[in-house]
Amino acid sequence: MDSKSACTVRHAHKRYGRSGPWVLKDLKMTIPQNQIYGLLGSSGCGKTTLLKCLVGALDLDYGSIDLIVKSKKQIGFMPQETSLFEEFTIAESFYFHAALYRLSTAQAKSKIKELTEVLDLPPDHRVCSTLSGGQVRRVSIAMTLLHSPSLVILDEPTSGLDPVLANLFWRYLNQLSVQGQSIIITTHYIEEARQANVVGLMRQGVLLAEDAPEKLIAHYEVDNLEDVFLCLCNEQETALPVEVEAAKKITFTSPFKDDANNYSMFVPHTKAILYKICKWIIHNWFAFIMLSYCLSLACIFESNECLKYFPPQRVGVINNGENGTCVNYDPSGFNCSEGQRVDFSCQLLDAWRKEKPHIPLSIYNNINEAMKDGKARKLITILEIPYNFTSGILERFDRGTNVDSELIETASMDIHIDSTDYMAIYRIEQDLRDVFYSVLKDHLKSCGYLPQVAKPPLRIKQDAFFGKNIVYQQYDYSLHIAMACMCAITYLLPLFLLTISLCLEKMSGAYTRVLVGGVRIVEIFAGYLLMIVIFNFTNTAAMGLVQFVIYGKPYGSFWPIYTMLQFLGFSGILFGFFVVIIVKGLSESAAICIVASLALHTFTGFYWPIEAAFSPLVGLFSCIVFPMTLVLKAVMGIILKDAGFFDRQVLYGYGICVAHSIVYAGIIYLIIRKRSTL
Repeated sequence: MDSKSACTVRHAHKRYGRSGPWVLKDLKMTIPQNQIYGLLGSSGCGKTTLLKCLVGALDLDYGSIDLIVKSKKQIGFMPQETSLFEEFTIAESFYFHAALYRLSTAQAKSKIKELTEVLDLPPDHRVCSTLSGGQVRRVSIAMTLLHSPSLVILDEPTSGLDPVLANLFWRYLNQLSVQGQSIIITTHYIEEARQANVVGLMRQGVLLAEDAPEKLIAHYEVDNLEDVFLCLCNEQETALPVEVEAAKKITFTSPFKDDANNYSMFVPHTKAILYKICKWIIHNWFAFIMLSYCLSLACIFESNECLKYFPPQRVGVINNGENGTCVNYDPSGFNCSEGQRVDFSCQLLDAWRKEKPHIPLSIYNNINEAMKDGKARKLITILEIPYNFTSGILERFDRGTNVDSELIETASMDIHIDSTDYMAIYRIEQDLRDVFYSVLKDHLKSCGYLPQVAKPPLRIKQDAFFGKNIVYQQYDYSLHIAMACMCAITYLLPLFLLTISLCLEKMSGAYTRVLVGGVRIVEIFAGYLLMIVIFNFTNTAAMGLVQFVIYGKPYGSFWPIYTMLQFLGFSGILFGFFVVIIVKGLSESAAICIVASLALHTFTGFYWPIEAAFSPLVGLFSCIVFPMTLVLKAVMGIILKDAGFFDRQVLYGYGICVAHSIVYAGIIYLIIRKRSTL
């Protein structure tokens, strides 16, 4: 490299894809130190690709690049996109970039004042998203020049600027070059480039010529640079096409070797990213709160309340029993003496009114009247009690297996249920079992039998398996749903938050300038990791407070559940980073989020036990691919049987989270080793 050159490019070749056309073809360029180099060319000629190669955002396929700077921190790059965080104010943008480059408060204030005057920036309280196109470009230029870089690369900075302001800006660039900064600037305005010390004219990936503007005009004996460019284009058309010669396939080596293993800026960069995330949350606090804490707590409340309340219901009854009206029948006076006759239909209706007062009974004379109201949605169920209902039950008591089969058939109560309402069916079936058990128990007690005879002959104990006395807890389905929600939210919310934030900024190019400035992808991820971990700590604690304190349903210790959910959340964060780094935009990440959410709710035991729903092979697939499957089993084990850390189910829950974290971390590491951009 020439000691008087700020940048030297030799035999540069670049294309996108293995079979795509060459964007840069054997390009040679020399940029002198402390001067302004104007790079001219039409859209699509390769200017932006060349600049991205110079700043390390892209690698050449072949060729060499030598720079006067050895670290990205010494480069100031303004891409075609404004690359500003739109939710930031101008003051916050200055603070963020000053933190990235570790500028002292005095240095930052002095430079901000200078840039504000030269570029006529709007008031610093203005939000970037509210600025006009020209204002945004001026702010973008200011961010590029804030840290006084040795090499300044500006991609069409004057596009959309007022001509007077553009002229002042060129004067400022000349001042910077005199002070020792080397500047590369691209522009569509060819005559504007006459203010540069050297211009390079580029077409179809080839640098046609580079020299001082006046020398080129004199050499081609024309009046302006536009005519020079036209002459060069005509010469290129008549020349032989440029081919990539084997001798010129020079292996490319990155000019930023000093940055490869230098992590001295890890903490400052991570702190700056944390500042950026905090500001994003502050500016979007309502959306953040609704999509995080409110959503989480709403799911827990809904899970606990989902089977607690039912809409108003009414049951129709056609009582064809011995005492159909039940007017003179007193159920409380029955003592099973020979002179008394029980009426189970009246017993049943009386027990229903006492135990289920919230579900009123409507008495009908015949089935046609009841069915009419049933079709009109006034009834949820119709009970049709036959005339020999009581006789049939007494025959069962007296004769047992010798009872007449025809009597059993005719003495059975018909139940007409609205099959379109599943929850109503479920509720009515449970209510009927409860009421009928109560009737049988009371009858047995009145006749001198043990009421326990009416109970199923089962006593379920857990202590035989676990070696200790544990009070059996009846399985609560709403509790299962609540804990499944906690697991799903802990795993999925990091994915949603990361993809919404990072993918939107990835598409807008907001991180282009940040990465070119020497910030590593791992430093961006570190900032987000810290923030999401803190969020998971607080969000899980909030959900646990509602579930364990307000509802008080779980019976095991909270802390094993809490720590396991943190492990699950950490694996969810790494899964989110994996998604962000493999997708190109928000639509792809949204598709993955939807598929992941549906898969978790379907294959992990969220709604039903996977052992009953799937074949063993699918169940094994669920346990391996979705960490929530084993975590949910472990959490329910902790709750229902007070399982400790060394319980096999609990160890499986921790183990699958650690395994997923290691796998995703390894894949992410392998990907970002070979990439310099998100």
